Amino acid sequence: MAPLIAVESTRSLPTNRVAFAEAKIIHVMEGNVEVETTDGATLLAPGTSLAIGAEHWCRMRPRPHARMWTVYADEGFLRTQMGLLLPDRNRVLRGLHPEEWDGRPLLFAPGISRLQLLEPLWRQMSVLRDEAPVPEVVRARAVELFARWMSIVAPTFLAPEFAESLGQPAESALRPIRGRLTDTMTLGHVGRAVRLLRERMHEPWTVAALAESVALSRAQLTRLFAAHTGLPPIRFLTEVRLTEFVRLIEETELSVAHAAQMVGWPDPRIASAWFSRRFGLTPSQYRRNPHPHLSSRDSRDQCAVTKDSGQRMRGLGM
Repeated sequence: MAPLIAVESTRSLPTNRVAFAEAKIIHVMEGNVEVETTDGATLLAPGTSLAIGAEHWCRMRPRPHARMWTVYADEGFLRTQMGLLLPDRNRVLRGLHPEEWDGRPLLFAPGISRLQLLEPLWRQMSVLRDEAPVPEVVRARAVELFARWMSIVAPTFLAPEFAESLGQPAESALRPIRGRLTDTMTLGHVGRAVRLLRERMHEPWTVAALAESVALSRAQLTRLFAAHTGLPPIRFLTEVRLTEFVRLIEETELSVAHAAQMVGWPDPRIASAWFSRRFGLTPSQYRRNPHPHLSSRDSRDQCAVTKDSGQRMRGLGM
């Protein structure tokens, strides 16, 4: 099992109050979302992030909709890696060092430009278990991706006099992923390809058709696409479809078959297979019991904590 995993989600409806056995870091990419925690409610705008320790609940209300990346991490792994990468607590802003954080909600603002740099790394985290099933390889890859993540956001944690010396992340910190998806309207061929897949995900795309649409060869499109997004075109399309399919399963009463067709999977078995591969249960099972291994922690708050770390993703975007 990977010690951390990232999930892209889009939301237009509020979530319930839920806590997980893993630490959770929410990053807002588009739109606004109000996050309610034990410390009250906070409105997150694009470029802001919120870290919440294991077994701490939160509830989200999109204002009116939001696109987010949420990273779920084993808290022991998170604290260990942060401690290694932030060795001198005197250089770290008060309250942000892992030895000082008590798991309560922690708000920070890396800025949208840094979060956009991180998006290809998170997308690789989202498919980590699919592409590296060997446990040792999964953990090594997770450590690598986490270190590259921290190399980009390190200034966020440091006192101003130390952060200034770091500047912007060096190009070498991003290899083999280079570039970023800032505004997809300004990224030329790759940006147009990304926009086409997001806006017309229901169409039966092939690499050849996509390459022709943006006037590139198949080989060049695949190379540039992987460099900018972290995944080849059709795998990226699968993730885009899965993200929207999850939203439809959560927020609408559409049948599984209809939801699958809306995102471009004419066979609902394909949609169910990807859903199960990511979340460990079928769409119909999720609708009947969305948190099958959660147990009540506080009846007054209607909170729940997962008892099986393998169920971390069953919050589907929390």
